[in-house]
Amino acid sequence: MDLELTDVQQELASTVGRLLATKYDAAARAEVLASADGYSADMWNQFAEIGLLGLPIDEDYDGAGMGFAEVAVVMEQFGRALTLEPYLATVVLGAGLVNASGTDEQKSELLPGVAAGETKLAFAAYEPAGRYDLTQPGTTASVSESGVTLTGEKSGVLGLGAADRLIVSAAVDGGVGLFLVDPAAEGVTIDVRTQADGHKAGSVLFDSAPATRLGDGDASEAIAEVIDTANAALCAEAVGAMEASLKMTAEYLHTREQFGFPIGRNQVLQHRAADLYATLEYAKSMALYAKLAVIENNPQTRHRDVIAAKLVIDDACRHISQEAIQMHGGIGMTMEYPIGHYAKRLTVIPRTFDEADALTAELAEMGGLIEARAADLQAG
Repeated sequence: MDLELTDVQQELASTVGRLLATKYDAAARAEVLASADGYSADMWNQFAEIGLLGLPIDEDYDGAGMGFAEVAVVMEQFGRALTLEPYLATVVLGAGLVNASGTDEQKSELLPGVAAGETKLAFAAYEPAGRYDLTQPGTTASVSESGVTLTGEKSGVLGLGAADRLIVSAAVDGGVGLFLVDPAAEGVTIDVRTQADGHKAGSVLFDSAPATRLGDGDASEAIAEVIDTANAALCAEAVGAMEASLKMTAEYLHTREQFGFPIGRNQVLQHRAADLYATLEYAKSMALYAKLAVIENNPQTRHRDVIAAKLVIDDACRHISQEAIQMHGGIGMTMEYPIGHYAKRLTVIPRTFDEADALTAELAEMGGLIEARAADLQAG
């Protein structure tokens, strides 16, 4: 298996990297962060123009017909620039669910709009009482002759403030269904907040809110697959953010002088920096592992492989972000200096969709990533 990027993927990375380098520097990002929307509509339109929003969408629905490998390339570049646009919420989660569960008519209605940048989606799945469990939603769907209504509460909804349509999970027919909801509809109350990393998220309260079912049948498998894909996408984004953090830290060690010499000459700091680069390489390999698991999409191993990779990535995020702040000293704690913003994003990523304790317990129940074998202690 060739693990290198293809020529097309390399060109994609170069194109996105150049766009973000020229249009999304620290000053431009600060303006976006301070805006009411919390994302740049101009950048969103440019993402649409160069085809980023339609990458995983089939050509029949005006997409590029590519796969997760290309999405991972984009997410890594987004991590380097700390983009605030709701790409994960709309393209990975939203379009992924429509593609997995929607009817042909629903795909034709929604996916071309996503690819064109005209429709933004948000997935409302997590609940205050359910923590990270998506298999038993407390939100319920009531079906009658007059239609479908939803009642319940969702929290931690990414991209909520920008969403034109919500995709909501709810208990129905003894299983889990997905439903399309207009966020402006009667019976829908939205509370949008800004997370520590600058991304918008929030909670939604449904009080007999009108809804339309997305597809039919139980959606549990589709939800599990899309969340695994989103976690793998976060792994790629984290690698980009960690790489940018390390580059910034290495430059600081070479330019910051103390007692007449760059602090990077300090052997202890050199050793610590070397440890960070080793951590980054480990994280890169596990992000690649998660990407391959999603691409192969083996239902028996995909989830196990992705959460194992996410555990390593989460630990790497903590190690690199905290050490980068330490090496920068006081300047790393200021809002004006970018390294602190990278640290915030690398702190939020491990707590998106899950957290280390829950993942560790789940992986242990699955028997771990590598099959346990007793050591052969008999003499030869």
